[in-house]
Amino acid sequence: MTLDNYKGVIITSEYLLNKGINQLFSKNDFTVDNEIVALLDIRNMPRMINGNTIVIHDKYGIFFVERTTKQLMNEFYKFNKIGFLLSKALMNYFELKQNIPMVFGYCSYMPMRGGSRTCTDWIALHWLNDAKQRGDHARFETDNGLIIQLDFPRGNLQDRVHDTCFLSEHQVKTLDVILSKGGMKMIPPKYVGLSDKYAHCHCLFHKEIPVNLTDVDLSVDRFEQFLLEAITKGEIESDITKEIYHQKIYRLMKLY
Repeated sequence: MTLDNYKGVIITSEYLLNKGINQLFSKNDFTVDNEIVALLDIRNMPRMINGNTIVIHDKYGIFFVERTTKQLMNEFYKFNKIGFLLSKALMNYFELKQNIPMVFGYCSYMPMRGGSRTCTDWIALHWLNDAKQRGDHARFETDNGLIIQLDFPRGNLQDRVHDTCFLSEHQVKTLDVILSKGGMKMIPPKYVGLSDKYAHCHCLFHKEIPVNLTDVDLSVDRFEQFLLEAITKGEIESDITKEIYHQKIYRLMKLY
């Protein structure tokens, strides 16, 4: 069942588990990729299917799996070898404490609720044309005209989208500057959805996006500091350990 069959309806968990139940199928061998449009958490909903998550996928359509949304999102490190690492590093520096998204380049997955230890719905900004808040719901329009509605109990949706897009732009620009030093050029995909919606924003966050190698050097230093903090957290004399690791990393960058 392709996604085109769902045009003209508002896709919600309730709709899929009731009127749309006969169109769902199981796909427990599914491996995560950037073609996931949304993940719907159905653990605590009455259901006739043996699944904990409904997956909306650009290629495979809409199906369910036994894994939770948290388990699926944690599997992204197998797909891109980065997972949440870059997102956590940037959020730590800019003191964005909650609602950690999974951002890697132009691909951004945003949670509907905060709390990294719980399950929630997730939406892919790189597949969206529009995002609007309606009370305690968020309504999204995808690139092919689908309407997906998810619970959004707290916060301002546009602020959340802005912050996720900022993380994406920061990563992309950093990589672009680094690649240029190797005589390479980044070619973005033809469609990036909402990922570049705030490309011309002049807020304090966006003023921190790297524009030259000096800025990138600062970003790399921050990333190293984040890793060293995480690795040495809880250790005795962690400051000394961090300095030793820093010196070893510095030596690796040089010929001798």
